[in-house]
This record gives sequence, C-alpha cells and structure tokens, in this order.
Amino acid sequence: MATDTRLTATGNLTADPVLRFTNAGSPVASFTVACNDRRKNSSGQWEDAGTLWLRCTAWDRLAEAAAGQLTKGDPVTVTGHLRPDDYERDGVRHTGFQVQLTSLSRPIRPTSSPSAASEAPTPPRWTSDAGRAANGPQVAAQRLDRPPF
Repeated sequence: MATDTRLTATGNLTADPVLRFTNAGSPVASFTVACNDRRKNSSGQWEDAGTLWLRCTAWDRLAEAAAGQLTKGDPVTVTGHLRPDDYERDGVRHTGFQVQLTSLSRPIRPTSSPSAASEAPTPPRWTSDAGRAANGPQVAAQRLDRPPF
C-alpha cells in the first residue's frame, strides 16, 4: 500500500518560476522555495536554525499563474504531494524530493493594528486543476492582477 505524503510549507522564491510546455502542450512551472527555520534561543532571541530548499512543480493553470505573477523573493505557501526525484551527477546516482503542487498562496503578514488588518486585501490563492483537459499552450503575456481562472 503506497502512502501519499502531503506537505505544506511557507518560504520565499529563490528565483523567478520557469515556465515550460510538455510535448502535448501542457504548461509546467518549476521553482525553488527556501523555508527558513527560526527559533528562540535560551536568551529569548530569534535565530536562524537552518533552511529547507523545496523544488516545486506546478501544472496547467496553476503553472501559468505562478509564472505570470510570482518573482524572486516573493513569500509563498505551497501545498502538494512529496515525490522522489532520482538524478545522476558526476556519475553518482542521487535521490532527492520534489513537491507536486496542488495549491499555492501568498501568506498574510500580521499588521500593527486591528483596523489596518481589516483594510488589507486578501492575498490570492491558486489551486491546481489537475485532470482538466489540456487545450494547448496558454501563455500569459503580462502579469495579471488576479488569477487567470
């Protein structure tokens, strides 16, 4: 019996998403998210405790939204399925992991006052449309103000 490992993580994009198309014309975007782990030390001060680098892949409209609206440094929350990723480097076989995204959103940052929080717009949330029939390549020619669906 195979298990399906789901993962949700928040971090920052390390580079602009790269949008490509399969031979069948389905859009696929790939990017890396750096998730910094911060903890309070014994004196109560925050300190960095390491970084987790997640390679992420988005498909179809989720891929187009990511490539059209996200840039290096943007904070994001990714949710998806953790998949093994075998590769070879310098003749040595390695196994890594990749997150096949089911949803992608921008996190809400706390504000200093409750009234400011009510005025802040809700950040966009995009979800995968896995299983949707591919209608050929659809490329966003410009950055969108809202998701393209």
